[in-house]
Amino acid sequence: MANQKDIKNYLLDKDNAYLKQENRNGEILMLSGVWGSGKTHFWKNEIEEELKTEQEKQDKSYAFISLYGKDSIEELQNEIFQLSYSFSQKDNDVISSAYSVFTKVTSFMPKISVFGLEVELDKSAEKVSAENMKQQIERGIDRLRNGGVICFDDFERKSSKIDLNDLFGFITNLTEVFKTKTIIITNQEFFKDNDSEVFNRIKEKSVNKFLLLDPTVDELFDTVYTEKYSALDKYRDSILEAIKVTEEKNARIFIQVLDNCLEYKNQAKSEHEMFMLTIITVLFVKYNLIFSMGNFERARIKGYLPDIVFEIPYTILFNIRKIQKTVNSKSQFFHTLKAAVGKGEESKEEHIKENFKFLDSNEDMIFQLYKYCINEQYFKEKDEKLIYKLNNFVESGILPDE
Repeated sequence: MANQKDIKNYLLDKDNAYLKQENRNGEILMLSGVWGSGKTHFWKNEIEEELKTEQEKQDKSYAFISLYGKDSIEELQNEIFQLSYSFSQKDNDVISSAYSVFTKVTSFMPKISVFGLEVELDKSAEKVSAENMKQQIERGIDRLRNGGVICFDDFERKSSKIDLNDLFGFITNLTEVFKTKTIIITNQEFFKDNDSEVFNRIKEKSVNKFLLLDPTVDELFDTVYTEKYSALDKYRDSILEAIKVTEEKNARIFIQVLDNCLEYKNQAKSEHEMFMLTIITVLFVKYNLIFSMGNFERARIKGYLPDIVFEIPYTILFNIRKIQKTVNSKSQFFHTLKAAVGKGEESKEEHIKENFKFLDSNEDMIFQLYKYCINEQYFKEKDEKLIYKLNNFVESGILPDE
């Protein structure tokens, strides 16, 4: 696994960086990482601008293609040639140039999509001479061939109309024919549940290099903590500390946390409030979970999930309280808890089965309850009013009046 600095160095910064080597032309590199690990953000903000400069120096093209909303291979091909030609343009009339060029490139299609607009081929073709189109086509393709870079993103958001096997076949042929450096950015978990057989075959036969982006929490937080959030500088360390407590590594959740904190900052009276708001936001976004403080000192503790109120059975609650703070991982926690629950009430086998069923059905809620309310004690009785206020804000989306 590698962090952002390591991958940037490998791709661009060192002397023999991957994207600068001619002998890498005709290869496919896959940049993967878990959902929310900041792959696209990293590519667009740490790689793309410097890569564009390098491609201009070499008189080669660059195209970034999102699969989101694309319904056909032809549409992808059309956009690649559009972007390849547009990358070479120095004037401001890129759109009109794309109109003229790609009517002929995609002449097998009744219409083409140019920057989101559908254009009738026969009408746009009348606007330019055949010789001019030929020169423009040759210019775009020449810049793509033998060193052009194409980056494909959003595989998990591709249209169901595009078969994954056909898509990889297209990318493989494109890379081989034009000798491009092709980058595939994808969620490493996506193919475990979708077309895993196709992915494994392609991985073996077509992908030449794999990079796994695994940023640290600090690194991922720095990535999303942009100038937009500078008003939170006073609370930055507290927010980051709370994120580390949650063990969350998802850039999208970080952004939701920061957005909530930014909206709430004028009401915040302490760093502790921002700390608690961060934890509450993560719990709600990730688990849709809200804790009710009013029941913590009673024999039962309630955890609220959408439309259902769960009451923790006393036997389970009693044994949760006995688990030591050294038990931190979820798997270790439930192994210990089930062992304790299973030893009690030997004469009531059905009751034990019910408790086990409850544990299996509500694992996330119970572990979060243990971690934040019983074990670590982040949710404390003295903060009941504050937590009620923060819960209302996070759940409703409306900032309460002072």
